[in-house]
Amino acid sequence: MAKDNKDFFKLKNSWSEIKDQLLGCYLTPYFQKLLTSCKPIYYVDCFAGQGKFDDGKPGSPIIALQARDTCLDRMSSGSTRGVIDTCFIELNHAQKLGQNIAQFKNDKGYPSIISGKYEEKIEVVLAGKRRINVFLYIDPYGIRALNYALFEKLAASGFSSLEMLINFNSFGFFRDACRAMGVNYTNDEALRDLDDLVEYDPTEINSSPQSTELLSKIAGGDYWKDIVAQYNRGEIDGYKAERMFSAKYKARLNQQFKYVLDMPIRLKAGHRPKYRMIHMCNHEDGLFLMAENMLKRKDELFTNIQQNRQPSLFDFADTMTSTVENDLMTIDEIKKLLFSHLSSVDTEIGLKRLLAGFLNNHGLLCDFKMLHSSLEEFQKRGVIDIIRTPATTPTGKPSTFWEEKGKQRITIRRIQA
Repeated sequence: MAKDNKDFFKLKNSWSEIKDQLLGCYLTPYFQKLLTSCKPIYYVDCFAGQGKFDDGKPGSPIIALQARDTCLDRMSSGSTRGVIDTCFIELNHAQKLGQNIAQFKNDKGYPSIISGKYEEKIEVVLAGKRRINVFLYIDPYGIRALNYALFEKLAASGFSSLEMLINFNSFGFFRDACRAMGVNYTNDEALRDLDDLVEYDPTEINSSPQSTELLSKIAGGDYWKDIVAQYNRGEIDGYKAERMFSAKYKARLNQQFKYVLDMPIRLKAGHRPKYRMIHMCNHEDGLFLMAENMLKRKDELFTNIQQNRQPSLFDFADTMTSTVENDLMTIDEIKKLLFSHLSSVDTEIGLKRLLAGFLNNHGLLCDFKMLHSSLEEFQKRGVIDIIRTPATTPTGKPSTFWEEKGKQRITIRRIQA
């Protein structure tokens, strides 16, 4: 019997604010970009909730519908009307959801509400949606519903494009993995006090074949067992185990999607993340939009929440960076990784493709400004050539742009191996 999580919607927590900012600030440029493809967009919120919190703050359905209306309003009156269809799947609060989003039944579209479980409804919802642009927002109350085989099936469904943004409680997964393998974790601060995690469909995890099978279905393999074994031998702690598992899980998702980015959400520096937001797509533009979005949310989270709105010295340093994992890195360390990546790609490669591969392999280590300055240094050292098209400005000066838009293009040519 699924749990009715009515108390979950009383107040909107700070981590929910960051999560919804990540979604809302991405959807507007995503909708605008995909509307130019002249193919319909189908947005699905797979765990929609009641649409609005009891304190009056908007939930993800309202945020998405506001983005829909804003983007369609921006289209010129003379252009062909774009199509953004929306669907909201919800098990426990479908009726209240309908009431809360009734105002969005307008000339922009009529939101569809599906009462039931995402796992049972999503394939039916997406049937007949081949060759259109699909975006899935998967924000479950727990990890049980995240079946990797379903992601695998959806990735092969023939959509014009498919992007997914999922909320994954990796610490909750590893805690359950320890339970399934009979490993004691109660003295590890990283894995204690996870009871505030609200489960979508609670399942008792114990030392049984059924539990290990469930966890392997979620993870897309049994690689997690080796990490638990290392943890049990005392070779790694809970924080390291979570990082290792998350990296392996992202690598598994990379088998289905070309680009995977994630952002851990933590409320205090050095504390356990509340969860990880993971974005998957197959196009550089999607990766860049989400990377910029995550970097902005990271800065807001670290400055406004973790540091009580007081910026640290590293916010002003040009030679240091704080990664999305809250690790400190020097610019020399970034340059070393970028130089190694350059050596592994084609002799000539577009800037966007180059950096997309770097971000996919290494995650969000720094802002784009630091990556650009590193490339400029490589050019000065004669390692690469940066070829901009057009090469000059309208006034005849050498082009210096870093943003590829319109007819502006940047090619990186490797001179030295």
